[in-house]
Amino acid sequence: MNHTHHESAESIKKYDFRSPKKFGKEQYRTIEDLHETFARNLSSYFSALTRLYCEVQIVQIEKHRYYEYINSAQELAVCANFDLIPLDESIDELSMLVTFNPDLGFFLMDKLLGGTGEVHDLNREFTEIESVMLENLFGKLTRQIEMSWLKHLEIEASMKSLETNPRMIQLMMPEDIVLIVECKMILGEVNSSFKVLLPSLTLESMMEKFTPKFIRSTKRHDESKEELQKNAILNSLKSAEVELKVVLDEIELDLHDILQLEVNDIIPLSKRYDSNVTLNVDDSPWFEARLGETKQRKAVRIEHLIEKER
Repeated sequence: MNHTHHESAESIKKYDFRSPKKFGKEQYRTIEDLHETFARNLSSYFSALTRLYCEVQIVQIEKHRYYEYINSAQELAVCANFDLIPLDESIDELSMLVTFNPDLGFFLMDKLLGGTGEVHDLNREFTEIESVMLENLFGKLTRQIEMSWLKHLEIEASMKSLETNPRMIQLMMPEDIVLIVECKMILGEVNSSFKVLLPSLTLESMMEKFTPKFIRSTKRHDESKEELQKNAILNSLKSAEVELKVVLDEIELDLHDILQLEVNDIIPLSKRYDSNVTLNVDDSPWFEARLGETKQRKAVRIEHLIEKER
C-alpha cells in the first residue's frame, strides 16, 4: 500500500497555474524557426549597414511575467517597439518589443559618424541627436521582420516608438505572460545581445494560423519564397557603399629612404608599364584590369576575375 503510494507520488509533477504552459513543442519549434530567419536577416542588415562581419544566434526561448522582465531589465537600452499587423483582418495585431544592449547603439553611432568602430564602455544617456539616428536605423528593421514572418503569415510591420529605458514602455499589464527570445550578436569587435518580447496570449491566438496544414501548404511555395527572401537580402546589400581602389604596384622602402624622398624623385616599380593593375574592392583584390583612357579621363578595363584572391 505504501509502496504504491510512493510510486504515484514520484509520477506527480508540479504545475504552476500562475504561469501556465501555453505552447507545445511544435509551437516552440515554429517560434524558433521564425526567429532563426529573423536572426539571418538581421545579420545581413547590420553587415550591409556597417560593412562588418555580423552573426546573430538564438540563445534561449523562455516565458516570464512582464513585471519580472521589467524588474530584471537594465535602465539603459535601445528599445524598439513594433506593431505587427496581419494582412488577414480577422487576426488581431501583435506588439513586438526588441531591446538591444546600449553598447550596440554607441558602437553604431561611432561607426556611422566616421569613427573607427572601437568598442566604448560608455555610462551615459543617449543624446537627442543619437536617439533620432537610432530611431531611423532601427525603424528600418520592419522589412527584416516582415521577411521573417513571411513563411508563416503575411504581416505589415511598423515601428511604434523607440525608447532608451525599458521601464518606460507600457507594452502590457504587469501580470501578463511574455515570450522572450534571447539572442547574442557579434558585430565587428562588439559582442552584444538583445531580446525579442512577444505577448504570449496574443501570439498564441495568432499562431492558430500556424497549423501543420498551413505549413504543409506553404512548402509548395518554399522555393519561390526563398527566392523572394534572397532577392530582398540582395536588395538591402545593394545600398551598401564599397570602395574601389586601383593598385598599380606595391613596394617596400625603409623609413630612412622614405624620409629622403623629394619632389621629382623617381621610384622604380617591379611591373612593366603595360602590365595589368589590380582592382581592389574594400582592400580585397577582385579583378585584374588594364589602364587606359576614355573621354579624356583615366580609366581601367576589367580583364578577368581573380579567383584565388577572392
